[in-house]
Amino acid sequence: MNHLFVCSILFIAPLAGAIFALLVKQKDDANFKLILSFSGAFLFSIMMLHLLPEIFQTHGVKAGLFMLIGFFIQVFLEQATHGIEHGHIHHHSESNTFLISLFIGLSIHSFFDGIPAALPHTGEQERSTLLYGIALHKIPEGFALASIFLFSKYTKTKTLIIVLLFSLIAPAGALVSSFIQETDSSYYPLLLAIVAGSLLHVSTTILFESESGKHAYTFKKILVIIFGVALSLLTL
Repeated sequence: MNHLFVCSILFIAPLAGAIFALLVKQKDDANFKLILSFSGAFLFSIMMLHLLPEIFQTHGVKAGLFMLIGFFIQVFLEQATHGIEHGHIHHHSESNTFLISLFIGLSIHSFFDGIPAALPHTGEQERSTLLYGIALHKIPEGFALASIFLFSKYTKTKTLIIVLLFSLIAPAGALVSSFIQETDSSYYPLLLAIVAGSLLHVSTTILFESESGKHAYTFKKILVIIFGVALSLLTL
């Protein structure tokens, strides 16, 4: 896969989610929760099958320390984003201060998302699987970001411009990732471990939280989770 293809997929995914938010009734987000559960299950599974083996094969136990760092970086980022990465959409108007904080926090997380899109040592199939898993994760992000700005009385045009800017962040992460690999790849696996820790936090939160914030599962959610895991197994 070339850089243009990777960046195009990462750019289109959140934009597609945002366009869906612009077209549907904003408070009817039941289907959004199911899409989120599917993307969380698929992302978690491909991390277990492809990303983590790559990291630990290179750096062993040391990688675990950097995964912990990434995990807690995401914990701190969620103080700014209030968890919209894993489906916490606020159905009311927010202040501009909150919206700026949200955009910055989510952009940092999105930059991290772009880093694993171009793994240097995996095969073409594994690399594609990671890219599509991350892209699936970006669709609900775009939906949630657009929804919050629309609830905050932003026009559809302004909201779309904001999402267009946001959609550039993950491709930027992928390009920086490629640059690091080409110049000095010795510490790239440790950076990847930090990203994996962040993605691990997001994907597990998606899986374990229900709409009420409790650890409960509906029948539909169980089905989409099973489907997401099953689809990831086809990439082996």
